[in-house]
Amino acid sequence: MDLLLAFILAVAVTMSLIPPLMRAAGSLHVLDMPGERKQHTGAVPCVGGVAMAVGAFLPLLLWLPMDRLLAAYLGASLIMVGFGVWDDRRALSPGIKFAGQLISVAIVVFLGHVTISSVTLIERIVLPDFIAVPATVVFLLGVTNAINLADGLDGLAGGTTLLACLALAALGLTLDVPFVATIALVIVGSLVGFLRFNTYPARIFMGDGGSQFLGFTTGVLAIILTQRVTTPLSAALPLLILGLPILDTLTVMVLRILRGQSPFKADRTHIHHKLLALGFDHHEAVAIVYCAQACLFLAAWFLRFESDLWILATFIAFAALCLTTLIVADRSGWRVRHTGTDVPSGLTRFRWRLSALERRNRLTLWPAAAGVVAYAACVALYTQPLPRDVGWLALGLALILTFTALPRRRTVGVEWVAQAALYVAVVAAVYLDQRSTVYSPAFHTAKLILFPALVLAVVVRTRLAGRRRFQVTPFDVLLIIVALILPNLPGFAGARETLSFGVAKMLALFYAVEMISNHSPLTRRLAAIGALGFCLSLAARGLL
Repeated sequence: MDLLLAFILAVAVTMSLIPPLMRAAGSLHVLDMPGERKQHTGAVPCVGGVAMAVGAFLPLLLWLPMDRLLAAYLGASLIMVGFGVWDDRRALSPGIKFAGQLISVAIVVFLGHVTISSVTLIERIVLPDFIAVPATVVFLLGVTNAINLADGLDGLAGGTTLLACLALAALGLTLDVPFVATIALVIVGSLVGFLRFNTYPARIFMGDGGSQFLGFTTGVLAIILTQRVTTPLSAALPLLILGLPILDTLTVMVLRILRGQSPFKADRTHIHHKLLALGFDHHEAVAIVYCAQACLFLAAWFLRFESDLWILATFIAFAALCLTTLIVADRSGWRVRHTGTDVPSGLTRFRWRLSALERRNRLTLWPAAAGVVAYAACVALYTQPLPRDVGWLALGLALILTFTALPRRRTVGVEWVAQAALYVAVVAAVYLDQRSTVYSPAFHTAKLILFPALVLAVVVRTRLAGRRRFQVTPFDVLLIIVALILPNLPGFAGARETLSFGVAKMLALFYAVEMISNHSPLTRRLAAIGALGFCLSLAARGLL
């Protein structure tokens, strides 16, 4: 089972579906309008959940055998997404929304047999059904709504869920639970494709359909992973895997009840609202939440075999530290920055000068382009074996690029097709590189030199350029966290080259291709010509 290919397919499908769905959102009346509690000032499409669901379902149908559990999960998820999209269009009453969630939960509990059947204190204790079933229903409903309520800033719910699913995938791979590992990795792929468009200022929202789908999926996977008889994981581990959304939801609801309000009444008492009130900007608040969730990721990994009491104590200590820090900072009047009197530092002035130089001379554009071309050429020439189906894929991409990207006059509405073809060409290059059984010292040395230079060029370019479409955002912080954590987890070294480095290569190339193709019509055309040559080379090798 090639999980990397399933991940790549989820990324490609999600990224390809989002542009046409964004254009159709107005006619479908699936738009999030600005309001008093909202950060955006214009109508934003809420169709990201649909793109992620399709991007996840397709590889799951191809990679996992259809059994009772998968059928129950897919059917329940489809209902969850359907009710969420319905709510995005019509603003459903809480009762109807709750009914849709309850139907989905009932399907996986009674048809998929997903239950919290045991807990681990000193030893594992089996729970009777009259306790296990209600506990499972409450947990799944709580996690579903926790992710939904956490979707308050651009990229916030998506990023925290990505880290949670990454933890589930790592645990599933290590303990040989392919059902959990596959679904979790596919969801991570869909989120990578979605977050490309969802960083501040977001061009698309996941909507209730997306947030409920993500919350429900992570809850189901956490239960399956921790309740298997052959898996020695603690039943309380989801408290850490989903720690920040759970903490945020519990805190907000308790505060509302103490004030005599409905626990479901919207307000500005979420953790991300408190960070904004302390003077952090949008990017900083989201990045801080990512870092906190990453700490819980590590805690979940190192405590995965401990008792539920240890995990509960760790969660309580983490919650106390977070809430105490926020309360003390607020009551002391501390703010992260004060405007009006700050004098720019020498480092800031140096960055300003470098930024002006970058805008004038484009110092990093051509090195990044050279890195992409050299990598594609090495893949096309040296990778072995080259499957015949990849040859057919490359031929199809070549035809798409010929008719959509090369003509000087573009047909209206096909730009996203050409851009998607470029992304899929990148995916194919990384896939072939990862599968290659032929070791080429020259290619290996070139990668060691080219990729750091390419990443540096992309970071400098996107960080220092003036007006830019693909800028450094909290998503970049998320990628750095993943790149630092995943390859260094004790007991997970076997997946290092296959998963972590492959994903890092693909994302670096995505950034570089985006930067090149959006610079000017000339560079866009040159990128299309280069991609066409790469695809024709693969087609010739794979089919002849």
